[in-house]
Amino acid sequence: MAEARKDILVSWLNDAYAMEKSLINVLEKRVKDGTPAEAQSRYRQHLEETRRHAQMVEGCVSRLGETTSTLKNMMGTLFGKQQGLGAGLFKDEQVKNALSDYASENLEIASYKALIVAAEDFGDPEIASVCRRILEEEERMAQWLADQSLPLTVKNVFRHAA
Repeated sequence: MAEARKDILVSWLNDAYAMEKSLINVLEKRVKDGTPAEAQSRYRQHLEETRRHAQMVEGCVSRLGETTSTLKNMMGTLFGKQQGLGAGLFKDEQVKNALSDYASENLEIASYKALIVAAEDFGDPEIASVCRRILEEEERMAQWLADQSLPLTVKNVFRHAA
């Protein structure tokens, strides 16, 4: 029973690790181009947070005596590269990117909430604590996207269309 719960926790941590790694690719693209200048510093900050989140999650996997999944990591990296390129075909690329970023942050929030419950149920308060710290930063980024980036992006696209 405990081994099965550990396997699930490790699997979910690997999912979170792959998600963070894929978002590194997306955020690197956002920092390079396609993001309104007013948002660049926040995206740079979140890129650094995301890199740190990947390290923190990898540490949680190691804490359980496991290693991160090469397959999930490769799939996440490929997805992140594809997602970073996907909207470039559209005139409203910046809006599509902002919507995608907001959705990604909320997926991360849900994932870390599930991980906190799983880690607590498994009896590992340290992993739950790490996930709480990551969750707080993801919630702040999602709120910023909702409050600042989405409205700013829509305004910029409308201004340039005129």
